[in-house]
Parts: sequence; structure tokens; C-alpha cells
Amino acid sequence: MGRIAEIFRTVAPDARAEYRAAFDAGDVLFADAAIEAPLRIAHFLAQVLHESGGGTVLFENLRYRTPERLMEIFGVGRHSAAIRAEEVAGLIGNAEALAERVYGLGNPRKAAELGNSRAGDGFRYRGGGLLQTTGRGNYRRMGQRCGVGFDDDPALVTATEHALKPALCEWSEGNLNLAADLDDIATITRRINGGFNGLADRKHWFARVWPLAQDGAGPPVPAWEAAGASTDTRWLQAALNDLGASPRLVVDGKAGPATEAAVRWFQGLAGLVVDGVAGPVTRAAIRLRLDALRGG
Repeated sequence: MGRIAEIFRTVAPDARAEYRAAFDAGDVLFADAAIEAPLRIAHFLAQVLHESGGGTVLFENLRYRTPERLMEIFGVGRHSAAIRAEEVAGLIGNAEALAERVYGLGNPRKAAELGNSRAGDGFRYRGGGLLQTTGRGNYRRMGQRCGVGFDDDPALVTATEHALKPALCEWSEGNLNLAADLDDIATITRRINGGFNGLADRKHWFARVWPLAQDGAGPPVPAWEAAGASTDTRWLQAALNDLGASPRLVVDGKAGPATEAAVRWFQGLAGLVVDGVAGPVTRAAIRLRLDALRGG
């Protein structure tokens, strides 16, 4: 059993047997994906552990029991499906119907995006595996990349011999080793999720994994100190300084606690959601403020 498998078993003791066995046999796959450095290991595992519910979820469970929870996830203003109150009765406890309404032909734009073209595709190709691959198109694409017929047999995405393959393909496609080297969990999350859903839980998993992923050659260090410097973060730090961040940030390209605190300060000042994440909306607001200052 390799180092990554040991960490997975330590932090996810209730993980499904299929996943445990996949990690136990995954050393070659991890080496091929160059996931060997501590930050890469910790960030990959944080994403996998969030998406798979600590390794306990094989396929997305769409059997919602309460109207409130269903509407919170898929209701108007929450999801592209924009489910309305009058629809809920037929969807509660009915995973097949909900999947078709959310991912399938009941949500035409989303279905086209996911490559779900036939009745039943929404449920057949619902989120599955370690990074919750979703949609016929994605099952097909990952199958072509991995040489496995995932679109012909979706159950293969959770089979021991294949479970790691789509997750590692998605990781490599997104060039996420680079983001991990910069300790950029926001970028990793956006590329995997399409947004920042579950970011707090992903950070929780990362915090659990990071101490175990370090090589033990010296005392533990914060992840942001171990990360490389980012040109993008240098711009952010300099911009926040120009806008009046106090205390002034050291422009070192490393997004540590001081940088996050300055982002929160600016978000509060600008009337944005205060989460400390310098995402596209926050950066656009920073640019507008800078333009206004420089034009004044």
C-alpha cells in the first residue's frame, strides 16, 4: 500500500471497499499523473473526499425526502433546472424522475451541455465516481481518454480497476497540479465544480490531509508557505495595497492569511459576499475600483 492510499484510509475510514482497493493499487496511476508532492496529494484528496462524501458515495443520491431540501438545491434561483413548488410532489423520493428533470430532457439546456440526448440519460449518467463524473458526454469523453467504456457501462466509473482513472484524467485535463503547487484551492474547485460549491468542506478535508501529506523531513509548515509564488497573487496583493489594505500586504505572490483578510476587507467595502475568495466577481470589482482611482 502506497503513501496516498494510507492517507486515504486514515482520513476516510468509512470509505467504500471499491475506493479503498482502487487507492491501494493506484501507485502507478498517481505517478503517471505526477501526484507525488505533498501539496498535489493534499489537494487531489481534498477534492475527491468532498465529491465522494469521504469515499462513501458511489453515485449521486437523488432521493430527496423533504421539499425544502430539494428546492434549496434545484429550485428557482438555485439551479438551471429552476424547479417550481408545484413540481415537487412528483420528484420527492423519485430519483429517476428528478435526474431527468435536472440533468436530462426535462432541462434541455443542461442536457445539451452534458450530452444527455435520450430519455433516461439524466439518471443513467448522474454523478458517479470519485469526482462525480456527470452526463453522457463526460462519461464518453473520460472513457475515450482512459480506454474504458464508461458510457456503455456507467458502473465502471466506480469499479476498483477503473475508479481512479476518470478522476485523474479530469485532474490532468485541468492542469490542476500547477494550481496545487500554488495552494490555489479556489481555482481547483472552480475547474472541477464549475463554481465554488462546497469550498468550505473542501478546505476542511484539505486541513485534515495536509499534515499527513508532508514528508516529515522537518516541522510541519502551513500550506501557503510551502506553495510557489503566483504572478496572479502578486497582482492581487499589489492591487489591494493600492486600494488601501491595512496593514499593507507583502507582495510575495503567496496567498496566506493576510491576503485572505485583505480580500475580505475589500469584499465588505464593495458590498460583495465576504468569503475571502478572490474569484471573478471580486477581481472585476477590484479592477473597477482601480480604474476609478486612476481616472480620478
